[in-house]
Amino acid sequence: MNQQEIQADLGLKDLAKIYLSHWRLFVFLSVVLLSFAAGFYFTGVPFVASTKILANDSQNSSLQAFSSQFFGLSKSVQESKKGSSLLTKHVEYLKTQGFLDLLLKQLEKRLDADDLTVEEKVAAEELRPIFQDKSARAQLKAQLAGWLNFQISSEFEVKVSASTPERNLSLLLSKTAADLSVDILKKREAEELATVEKFVLEQKGESEKKLEKFSQQVADLELDETQLLPLASKEKMGDYVSDLLVRANELKLKIRENRKAIEFLENSRTGQRESALYGVGGKIESLKIENRMLQGRLQQVESSMAQIKSQSKTLPYAAQMLEDLKKKSNLEFDRYKELDTVLSKLEAQKISVATRFDILEPARFETTLPQISLLTLIFAALLVSQLISSLIVYFRFLWNPETVTAQASRNLVIFDNHSADPRVIIENSKIRFSLRKPENKSEDSLEGSTPLKQIKAFNSSQNQDGQAPL
Repeated sequence: MNQQEIQADLGLKDLAKIYLSHWRLFVFLSVVLLSFAAGFYFTGVPFVASTKILANDSQNSSLQAFSSQFFGLSKSVQESKKGSSLLTKHVEYLKTQGFLDLLLKQLEKRLDADDLTVEEKVAAEELRPIFQDKSARAQLKAQLAGWLNFQISSEFEVKVSASTPERNLSLLLSKTAADLSVDILKKREAEELATVEKFVLEQKGESEKKLEKFSQQVADLELDETQLLPLASKEKMGDYVSDLLVRANELKLKIRENRKAIEFLENSRTGQRESALYGVGGKIESLKIENRMLQGRLQQVESSMAQIKSQSKTLPYAAQMLEDLKKKSNLEFDRYKELDTVLSKLEAQKISVATRFDILEPARFETTLPQISLLTLIFAALLVSQLISSLIVYFRFLWNPETVTAQASRNLVIFDNHSADPRVIIENSKIRFSLRKPENKSEDSLEGSTPLKQIKAFNSSQNQDGQAPL
């Protein structure tokens, strides 16, 4: 086993001299890493173009607040938690393959658009050959998923970022994806409203048919001459029956009075032949004619009373049926009014959908910058180079496992023949050597020497005594 050598601690000045003596290593590694960073910046760092989409809701738009309140949307639907909000659902749809297919078609249409900027036209010319090749087109679709990033930057904003190796392509892709996203999201909400509107229109049509049916049935029952439904009220029925009874009694009384008058006139006749038009004969004849008329009226009244008696057996059922029809008709009319109100609210909600999403800040060529700046890469390269150089110097020139410094020799107790060496005194966690009767050097010379020299002298004396050195 190799013997460990005790050395004194190195100070800051000594460390600085060691590191400064290897400045060429620091410079070399710095140049290498800076060159690597510059090459990575110009070849591997993508350009990022971002477009902000504003999602209007009841908290940041007066129109949305009015339409939401008017339409009756609950707060839990409009402003739910961030993890399950309506905006989060829309953003997740923008990451699907279906949206990428639509984006690919939109890019192909946008190649010949008139509103393209100069930079976008350059990117469009580069993309034109790709759309003419099916394999290249499929490869471009696969790359779009990695280039695009949809992120909710705040409660009301969605950031559409495009990260591609070319600056012009990032600009074109970000603006196209943002425009398509706005149109698609508006279309999705419009489709939901269209589904609701279709359902409401179907229900409204059925309600109209039921209302017509109930109205016709009520009218048929009320206009039926064989039914007493118009007089289904107990009060009205009682008055009507009472009136018939009074009229029948009056007619009977009148008839009896006329008969008595006829008997009296016949008894008062002289037996002479009288005219049937004048005198007592005429009066008798007129009374007989009046009785026949009264008898006809009495028969009509009695017939009405008989009809009431015959229909009174079915009157409760008919009255109940009429009441049920009226209730159903009223309920259906209320439902019809609610459906009509919902349709009017849907019209207001359609207006809000048209302004639900807007492009707050489109991507521009000036704001399309590299993902990592050159200054950041330079700083990182310098930092890494200095760290690697420092580690190389330390492990190459400073770190030695066979070297023990004086600080590492503290708190040691030397044993000689299984007993503590009396020449070693421990004071305040430091070793102080007490050399007694040195053979080679005097005590005065040892006291004037340095601690390192005293340790070496002590080791040499131990070697002469045949003991292992410290």
